[in-house]
Amino acid sequence: MRKFYYSTIILMLLFVVPCAAAAEKEKKNILYLNSYHHGYEWSDAILEGVRSVLDESDYKINLQVEYMDVKRFSYDDVSAMLLRLYREKFLNENFDVVMVSDNDAYRFATENREELFPGVPLVFCGVNDFNATMLQDNVTGVEENFDLQLTLDVALKIHPNKKRMVVVGDKSTAGVTIRAQIEAVMPQYADRLDVEYWTDMTLEQVLDKLETLSSDSFLFFIPFYHSIKGQFYTAEETMQAIYKESTLPIYTAWEFLLGHGAVGGHMLSGFRHGQKAASMSLRILRGEEATAIPVLREPTGEYAFDYHALWRLNISQELLPKNSRIINAPSPFYELPKQLLWTMVIGFLIVLVVLFFLVITMLERRKVERKILDQLAFQETLMDAVPLLVSWKDREGRYLGTNQAFAEFFGFEHGDSVVSLSSNEVMRDPTHVAWATRADMQVITKQQAFRKVRRNLTDAEGNQAWLEINKVPIRDQAGNIVGVLSTAENITKEQDLEKQLLQSQKMEAIGTLAGGIAHDFNNILTSIINSTELAISDIEPDSVTSKDLLRVLKAARRGGRVVKQILAFSRPSTEGFRPTDVGSVVSEVLGLMEASMPGNIQVRSSIRSNLPMVHADPTQLHQVAMNLCTNAFHALRQEGGAIEAHVDTVLLDEEQARILSLEPGEYVLMAIQDDGPGIPPEIMDKIFDPFFTTKDKTEGTGLGLSVVHGIIRSHRGGLQVLSPPEGGTVFEIYLPKAEKEVIVGVDGAAAKARRWAHILFIEDDYDQLATTPRLLETMGYEVTAIGAPEDALVKVKGMSHLFDLVITDYDMPGMSGTQFASQLIELTPNLPVILVSGREDASAAAARLPNIKAVIIKPYDKDTLSAAISGVIDE
Repeated sequence: MRKFYYSTIILMLLFVVPCAAAAEKEKKNILYLNSYHHGYEWSDAILEGVRSVLDESDYKINLQVEYMDVKRFSYDDVSAMLLRLYREKFLNENFDVVMVSDNDAYRFATENREELFPGVPLVFCGVNDFNATMLQDNVTGVEENFDLQLTLDVALKIHPNKKRMVVVGDKSTAGVTIRAQIEAVMPQYADRLDVEYWTDMTLEQVLDKLETLSSDSFLFFIPFYHSIKGQFYTAEETMQAIYKESTLPIYTAWEFLLGHGAVGGHMLSGFRHGQKAASMSLRILRGEEATAIPVLREPTGEYAFDYHALWRLNISQELLPKNSRIINAPSPFYELPKQLLWTMVIGFLIVLVVLFFLVITMLERRKVERKILDQLAFQETLMDAVPLLVSWKDREGRYLGTNQAFAEFFGFEHGDSVVSLSSNEVMRDPTHVAWATRADMQVITKQQAFRKVRRNLTDAEGNQAWLEINKVPIRDQAGNIVGVLSTAENITKEQDLEKQLLQSQKMEAIGTLAGGIAHDFNNILTSIINSTELAISDIEPDSVTSKDLLRVLKAARRGGRVVKQILAFSRPSTEGFRPTDVGSVVSEVLGLMEASMPGNIQVRSSIRSNLPMVHADPTQLHQVAMNLCTNAFHALRQEGGAIEAHVDTVLLDEEQARILSLEPGEYVLMAIQDDGPGIPPEIMDKIFDPFFTTKDKTEGTGLGLSVVHGIIRSHRGGLQVLSPPEGGTVFEIYLPKAEKEVIVGVDGAAAKARRWAHILFIEDDYDQLATTPRLLETMGYEVTAIGAPEDALVKVKGMSHLFDLVITDYDMPGMSGTQFASQLIELTPNLPVILVSGREDASAAAARLPNIKAVIIKPYDKDTLSAAISGVIDE
């Protein structure tokens, strides 16, 4: 039954407490207008008392405090300025209560309340010499009414021979009103005391005049500020200055001055003053009318004295009123009996001596311990800083310790977690556990190191890693083997690089082989294309034979494209830079990609025709396009989507070029875009770092985009990546256009012959020597065909004026096409040359000769040949 009772109580508390906490307090706005400044102890104490009450109220109160600073500036000087300030500041404020402290703030508020806060209840405190004429409607508060009579009675009791009281103050609003309160009381003491008022003097004058006072005088201090040469002195500092210059007793009625030279008296507490005013404000917030709350006029103080001042004047505490509060009183410790005090002192000294020797011993011990710990910490730090996997075992195969790299590799938080475990408990691969056990035993039994053994392990994340392992015996001071130290270097990256190097060498060999046979393949295809075109022109267009020949022509052209794609994919990047058609490169890549794409991924292209050439390595550009398309495929393979290639020309202005670190001008733009999930912003700045990859280790090495970046920079181009938050990624590549034209074989519409010309045609292949001149003649040109370049030079020497154009093969025995063109410059520098080759590296060689105006890459057809000739002749 009792358990049920307790459980019920707990459940009720759990239900009630959150509900009470959830209830939000009602918000109220209170304006607090302070006559003085922050740092004036009297008004600060009032404000502290106000806050102590408001903070514990049922309301969430926004207390807005404004300081008028009339202690340092006269009311008349600042009131107009403050009115302008508050008029703007309180324009949109709605106050529930306005509180004011001291006379100047009360005067300002009552004079301007209808303009600044009309209809808002007003609560005052700290107002001296208050009378009924000062009270307005909807106003209440606490009068600063100190009981001077109580203070004078105590002073005359302590100093019965005193005949004169000097009142020290100033002409401020507070000073004038407090003096009026004093003057109202003094008639009761007319037969006992003479009164002087020092309220119109500077501090220097007050200090000088103190020397004129007789010993039957005492001072009553009114809080006031003084300025000496622009330096303000607070009321506390002013009293301290008087205290230092005179031995006469000083009395006051304000608690905040106690401790600065005053003997004491019946003290007003600013804190309690503020509490009472705040309580009145809360009553108004709860619904009471301010007018219905009477002004509190009774003195609110207590007797308080300063021990230091009493001791200075040799005043006995027995003369003080009962229950007086004394500040700065000495500790009761000094009031102990002398015998007990000395016993405690001697005992304390003995304990102190013993403690001293204990501390010395502990410090020496800690010094040694700290040195040992520092050495161990350094060794641990050094071990953890080593990138190797380090571990050491005892003879039984139990781990004695590891570094952080070893622990993390096998999935432990730190090395201490591995201590005392065996290999079976640390490693997941039983095969490696067996090998490691045999290797450790071999090191121990043969007493020899075990070095540079490569093993393939699986780390804690399931990734395959290659480690190069070394094992050496651990010996004690006697030379006995007590364990095995193992180190392992993670050489996975090196292994991957070796594989990539082998693959690169393999591709280079394939490319070399492909380049070697490309010339023969292209010659064969060129002969087939040219012969077929001639045969088609000799028969009826609609005949069955014509259709068969058209299929042959189409197949030959397709064969040419296949050869180009194979070369582009496998050839090494040592061919050098040459004028390159970016559109053709992208088309080749898209052709390869489209054939291998799944049905949920579409491949689209937008490639502008008649693009200017760029001076580039076509193999490297092919590699760039292939890499970007492959990355796009990986981004889409789960959900599907579209890959789009865009090639066009753009004109970069200075600002666009500056962003891409390029020179302003015309560029060829190659853009590869996908509509996949995009690149997360947190890795955008890492995608071009070597070895950074988001793919599985079996899919990528992290070298792709870093290689792309390097290739584009080596081509004097720019690269920009765009991946908006809504998804999708665009890689934009900007390449500067080349200056010399290169013509490649195309499947286009027939080009029109321009005008008649006499062409010297040089070709060592007999089939092409027989077919190409006939093809040229069908286009309306006169052709002289020669099979050797040496014979052609002889021909030109005799009648160079007869020829308008030379078309020469590049690969010929004895003399290449570029060598022929070089010698031709000496004979007739103005005779243009078109270079024909089955090798794309012919473009780089042709770029050095000014008379080679165009390069045609085999296999070519009639349209390609016609376009090249027309372009050169028209130029």
